[in-house]
Amino acid sequence: MPLTQDVAETVAKLSYERLSKQVREKVKLLILDHVGCMIAGSKTGGAGQMSPYLARIDSGGPCTVFGASWRFHPANAAHANAHSASMLSLDDSYVLFGHPGASIIPAALAVAEEVDSFGTALIAAVVGGYEMSLRLGTALRPSEERDRQVKGYATWQIFGACTAASLLHQFSAEQIADAYGLTSMHAPLPFLRKFHSRPMSLLKNNYGWANKAAITAVDLVRAGFHGNRTIFDGDDGFWAMAGSDRFEPRDMLDRWGERYFILETGFKPFGVCRWIHTAIDCLRALLTRHHFGRADIKEIHVETVSEFVRDFSGPWPQSTVEAAFHIPYALALELHDKSSAAGLREDELSDEDLKQTAARFSLSTLAGADEKFYAERLLPARVSVTLQNGQTVSAEADIPTGAPGGPPFGRLEVEAKFLRLTSPVIGEANAVRLRKALLELEALSVRDALKSCAMR
Repeated sequence: MPLTQDVAETVAKLSYERLSKQVREKVKLLILDHVGCMIAGSKTGGAGQMSPYLARIDSGGPCTVFGASWRFHPANAAHANAHSASMLSLDDSYVLFGHPGASIIPAALAVAEEVDSFGTALIAAVVGGYEMSLRLGTALRPSEERDRQVKGYATWQIFGACTAASLLHQFSAEQIADAYGLTSMHAPLPFLRKFHSRPMSLLKNNYGWANKAAITAVDLVRAGFHGNRTIFDGDDGFWAMAGSDRFEPRDMLDRWGERYFILETGFKPFGVCRWIHTAIDCLRALLTRHHFGRADIKEIHVETVSEFVRDFSGPWPQSTVEAAFHIPYALALELHDKSSAAGLREDELSDEDLKQTAARFSLSTLAGADEKFYAERLLPARVSVTLQNGQTVSAEADIPTGAPGGPPFGRLEVEAKFLRLTSPVIGEANAVRLRKALLELEALSVRDALKSCAMR
């Protein structure tokens, strides 16, 4: 059987009833976490540019635009919400695969609201999205040389949104295959190796477009369009279009229904790139262990992966997007009790005290870190603080808080993060009601669950 057909038939059989309690509970937390990121992110400058633009081209539809009074058609609502979700850099993470949920959950919520799905259908659709997205990412397997030259997450994560939308529309396997073929024609190019040039684009990974384009592809199938039904097959398959030089088709379906990639997806406690989190953990551990303040510090040296050293320092950030990829800035915030846990703030970019603290940082490559990063998907870092009295203290770790195998960031922490992010936007009472509804999705329609999103 051709690979694309096999994948489509496997996806079409996915159902809520076959999911374990562990998977169901993880999905609800991921949805909760993303809705929190969407609502809080809606108040950022980047969202303030995107959503009004979409409002000008959308005549009004049935779907929620989180943190705003607009209602859009599904493709535009998903576009706006995904863009907002990524603005604070607090959305979920799968190491080396970006932020999978931002290219799945906004589309799933918009389509579920459009068709008035029950919560169980939304949960199953989100699982399908994560499994399809992360399995395809695993199967692409570019060589290290190719990955250093050509990289793009939304390029292939668009299939996560397509899968979720297809399941919510109850597509047959043939329709899912059509949707995959059409989705490939809407996928953005793998542009990320040019992302770190200045100024950095507010589109970031362009997950907004991935959601919108995937829903468009699904809607075209509903309108009678057909797509290439062998899009993942052969030497000219999607893997080659996506810029990879290798592909392992078996990874697409290996242990489907046994291994759930969604359980391996981590939550983020800090609003900066996940690759910086281990260094933040190390600095926090040193502050707790040795009880020094920033006035006691002579200099700080961070050792980590060479790619981070190259891309995550340099000129002082001019936007919160640039700040999310700046190691000295992110760690200086911790020393000034301005942690990125609630997101980065534009007004702090001009803080001269932060600049002075960040000037005490230096970076270099940690021995063995590149091998751990590329081969084992770890995020090694060592932070060494030299105090004014000449003493040097160090901490080292490979896995950040919230990532599988790292310090825990579980249900209580995710719920607290949600309230911290949403209460200033929709009010504490609405935030509490919305949290309750999203954690009880099985008993509600999606439209009912989202009623608490209304602005104060």
